[in-house]
Amino acid sequence: MISDAHGNSMHGHKVLLVDDEKMVLEVGKAILQRLGNEVITAASGEEALHQFGQHQESIGCVVLDLTMPGMDGKATFKQLRKLNPELPIIIASGMAADQVASQFGDMQPSSVIQKPYQIADLSTKIQGILKGCS
Repeated sequence: MISDAHGNSMHGHKVLLVDDEKMVLEVGKAILQRLGNEVITAASGEEALHQFGQHQESIGCVVLDLTMPGMDGKATFKQLRKLNPELPIIIASGMAADQVASQFGDMQPSSVIQKPYQIADLSTKIQGILKGCS
């Protein structure tokens, strides 16, 4: 069983990390694992949908890059929300949070995180979402 720094159980919750940049995936995975999360990675929107299909019962939230070639973050977000309207999705972007939010209209992401990730910010957002799922 996995617990966060406060001893709260996060058993059964994995984080799906989606980014087309290999270095971002590696660093993000390392950060999330250091914070006590199990991590599944995907390098594209299409791969994210495949991974979600394979692991949807155990995925507690998704950290999704907004700008990717092929199926971008916005299209991936819409497909993931069609599969599970309650799925917590954090959009990662170099843009300001209000600029990101304005692109999503009525169907807003759970949160927005600025890239490059700050460990404390990522930790706070992930732990807050996973606690809400417990």
